[in-house]
Amino acid sequence: MNSKQKAFALLLLFMLSGVQVMTQDLTEEQRKLLEESQETHEFQAETGRLMDILINSLYTQKEIFLRELISNAADALDKIRFLSVKNPEILGEKTELAIRIEINTEEKTVSVTDSGIGMTKNDLISNLGTIAKSGTTQFIEAIKGGNVNLIGQFGVGFYSCFLAGQKVTVASKNGDDDDQYIWESQAAHSFAVSKDPRGNTLGRGTQVTIHLKQDAVEFAEESTIRELIKKYSEFINFPIYLKVTREVSKQVEEEGEQQDQQENNDDDEVKVKDDDDDADTKKKATKTIKEKVSEWVQVNENKAIWLRPKEEISDDDYKKFYKVLSKNSGEDPFNWVHFKAEGEVEFTSLIYIPKRAPSDMFDNYYGKQTTNLKLYVRRVLISEEFEDILPRYLSFVKGVIDSDELPLNVNRETLQQLKMLKVISRKIVKKILELFQDSASYDDEDEEETEEGEEDDNMAETTPEEQQRLKDEKRKKKIDEYNEFWKEYGKNIKLGVIEDSSNRQKLAELTSMMTTLIWIINRFISIYQMIYINSRLIQLISKLSSSIYQILLYLIYYFRWYSSKNSTDLTSFDDYIERAKPGQDSIYYLAGENKEQLLASPIIQGLIKKGYEVLLLDDPVDEFTFQHLNEYKQKKLVNVGKGDFKQPEDNDEQRKKLKALKKVFQPLTDWWRKLLSENVDSVVISQRLIEDPIIVVSSESGYSANMERISKAQAYSSKGGNSQQFGKKIVEINPNHQAIQELLQRVKDDPDQETEEMARVLYEAALVNSGYSIPNPEKFASRFYKLFNSALGIDRDAPIKDFEVEIEDEPETSSEPPVDQDGTKWEKVNTDDAQWETVSDDKRDDL
Repeated sequence: MNSKQKAFALLLLFMLSGVQVMTQDLTEEQRKLLEESQETHEFQAETGRLMDILINSLYTQKEIFLRELISNAADALDKIRFLSVKNPEILGEKTELAIRIEINTEEKTVSVTDSGIGMTKNDLISNLGTIAKSGTTQFIEAIKGGNVNLIGQFGVGFYSCFLAGQKVTVASKNGDDDDQYIWESQAAHSFAVSKDPRGNTLGRGTQVTIHLKQDAVEFAEESTIRELIKKYSEFINFPIYLKVTREVSKQVEEEGEQQDQQENNDDDEVKVKDDDDDADTKKKATKTIKEKVSEWVQVNENKAIWLRPKEEISDDDYKKFYKVLSKNSGEDPFNWVHFKAEGEVEFTSLIYIPKRAPSDMFDNYYGKQTTNLKLYVRRVLISEEFEDILPRYLSFVKGVIDSDELPLNVNRETLQQLKMLKVISRKIVKKILELFQDSASYDDEDEEETEEGEEDDNMAETTPEEQQRLKDEKRKKKIDEYNEFWKEYGKNIKLGVIEDSSNRQKLAELTSMMTTLIWIINRFISIYQMIYINSRLIQLISKLSSSIYQILLYLIYYFRWYSSKNSTDLTSFDDYIERAKPGQDSIYYLAGENKEQLLASPIIQGLIKKGYEVLLLDDPVDEFTFQHLNEYKQKKLVNVGKGDFKQPEDNDEQRKKLKALKKVFQPLTDWWRKLLSENVDSVVISQRLIEDPIIVVSSESGYSANMERISKAQAYSSKGGNSQQFGKKIVEINPNHQAIQELLQRVKDDPDQETEEMARVLYEAALVNSGYSIPNPEKFASRFYKLFNSALGIDRDAPIKDFEVEIEDEPETSSEPPVDQDGTKWEKVNTDDAQWETVSDDKRDDL
């Protein structure tokens, strides 16, 4: 709030509240004497200064004046239309209800004219001469009980004219008054009202003319006015015409001197002419000139289709309006939802999901939050920049919200009550999530709706096999469409689980105990019903239970990933559960850089061999999302990249075998753990390795390979990182691999330096294969080269010596050009390619 706004707020506080400032320490007798001797005075204020504070504190943009004038004009038209319903004669000869805007570039003026109800002399004085006096408010009060949908609820919108104008002239003619009057004010310091000397030029209505200031002359351009009309008042219920000027070609007769000269030239020759020749001569004596003509062009041709019943709007109408709204004429939306909300706040909304995500959607994701939703109040644009209307992850949604009940402050730029915004936000988010759910699902009800549609006759004529084939094609088409949507917006939905301020708590805390919570609530209901059969509390709790369950399933329902069963097509949780092995109580997943790397990971070898499916999370945000989802439909989400992962189907025989293997390989595991104690917490026998000798996984509380990679890539992460920051690793060894068996034997026989280096190289190679980075790659390379020497039969510490080679003497070359035996001389003409050609002495001289 700037200084002017503060001053205005303090002034209104004292003028309107009527608070009396009293001294608290006066006695009763002193207070009576004080009251008897008081002199009452009214606050004094310089009118011009007060108006300046008022105007500049209420409005922040000069362009608002055009929106306010058009809204006032629409009010006047609404009034005359309402009155004409009972008395059609009130319209008289001027039946057109429209708004016309004219620009005078030479005089730098903008005029807004309407054919509305108009104002009398007293109306001009009371409505325009009294601050915060609203003729619309009086009109509504006078006809209480009628459903009049008028915009103007405040009397200060008119004064926004002085943001751009140094002088404002208002001419108005009311049907009940014989005369037309002019109201005029210079810089809002004073105003004058007089009878219009021009007479009745309007017939009925009002014309507001603004004489622009020097710093507002841009509003005297047609393109600027047209853009502002389309921005703020495109969907006004009355036509808005703009007077435009354009050049046209016109045929005119040549001037008299040229015609006389032509006639004199013709007199020198004796010719016989008939009437047709005379006509042809006159017709040819013309020329083409450019002429400026003015015409009225309607600017607001698009209609507010969101206010029409859904049954009257076709899909083509919705698609056409989307192209107008998004300024994208080349692509249809993915889907849309059109609804009317009732209850705490009544509003109508039309929401679109674009088919393609904006290319810069995540460029400044955590910067200033903006949405693509536009707020209208009775078709007038109020704001298109919201910070709280939608969560950040839904910023790609486009659409409009229109309400007749939103309480606005006097400048209509911001909402007074944030509570109502939260109600609108909650309802819109719910509708958007329901739209996602509808797009992601395809069940028997969809098939029944399709069968009851236009294709009933065609389906009846086909065989059951053909009907099933058509259903499968439609199902596949819808799945493919949603998969395309997921590729565009999947990251947004995952972010919604993490950061949605309204749903995150429920998803993070309640999902882990979703089944338990719903069971407890339902159990409570059944017990309570035994005591109070018709309790309203039961209905509320039951409704709450259903709502919580739906919210929990909303976002999770949309998730799609690749899996080890199919790395080319996306799959959902429900599809995974449908394909799961009998008795499987977990959903397995592994996060990494890309699906190809994950498929080749030794961590999932054992699971795949046993027929289990593993979800492949190749998006950086996937693992963050899964940390907020502990289970889905009683299936626990398990990260197979963690060291606490337990192999399924672990029976008594396998446990006994594992116990025996631990005892046999204990010398190796103890020795190896001690060798790598700086970075490794333990070395254990693996149950999931098939072909690889060793893997590295994280501890239960440590960073997985994917999370460690993401953390190190952050701009503000600690340089390098250490085991304390990311947690120590767990090494799993394959007891069936010959390399591990050989290491065990060497450890039993007293390990030497080469054995230690082999163990370290094997561990560091496993780090890379498991998705981690090597802490010291230069040491790894040095150890690897030594072991490579040993494998080749070379001393592992053999020194590097210069390789000796015999150097032959090269014959000296002459810089003189070569000469053949016959005396031909060669000259070098191309120094780059060292080409030679024969040239004669004459040609050499020329060169």
